Amino acid sequence: MEGVDVVYELYNFLREEREKHQKEPGTVWVTDLVSCSLKSKYTSLYPDLVASDVFNPPTIVGTLIHRGLEELLKNIFETKQFKVEIEPETSMELELPSGKVVLKGRADIVLTSPQGARIGVEIKSMRGDMPTPLEHHVDQVKFYNYMFGLEKTLLVYVSPDRVTQYEVIEKASQEEIVKRLLEPVSPRYPWECKYCPFSVLCPNKSIK
Repeated sequence: MEGVDVVYELYNFLREEREKHQKEPGTVWVTDLVSCSLKSKYTSLYPDLVASDVFNPPTIVGTLIHRGLEELLKNIFETKQFKVEIEPETSMELELPSGKVVLKGRADIVLTSPQGARIGVEIKSMRGDMPTPLEHHVDQVKFYNYMFGLEKTLLVYVSPDRVTQYEVIEKASQEEIVKRLLEPVSPRYPWECKYCPFSVLCPNKSIK
């Protein structure tokens, strides 16, 4: 069949997905709270540096793992009478000294058991094996536990070496959220700069 270009369609899909998730003014995402505080600013200032990452093969592999596992788990848990929400979003409004800020979060999966228990599932893909769980992933699901009203989140890691999960019961507090918003850190973790597209221009780049 002529006129079929799978690579182009995949690229176009990923580009459109990124465009649909552009940040609105006055909005902060949970992922901003668990990464370098300058990253959000530079994403707005230098969008071309971010756009070049759309067709990065490891990013595509991560997307495929997410989409495939989300759909598989949906099919499995619906047969067990769970309600399954794929990539649900939630938000909360916070009053800061500088004005109101809307904090948004998007979980990978939220399961509701027949008994009413709400459990999150957060999927993380990795290129190789390393000590897990990672600190910023645990922080992320603590925020989700609070914002989505979850009893716990299962942090699932998928790599070529293993597939494993960790149970995170702890919840973040609103005070912790406000503190992160008011006390920016750049970089938040020393390894971030190695993978950041803005390291080529950032004055806070960590040389380690």
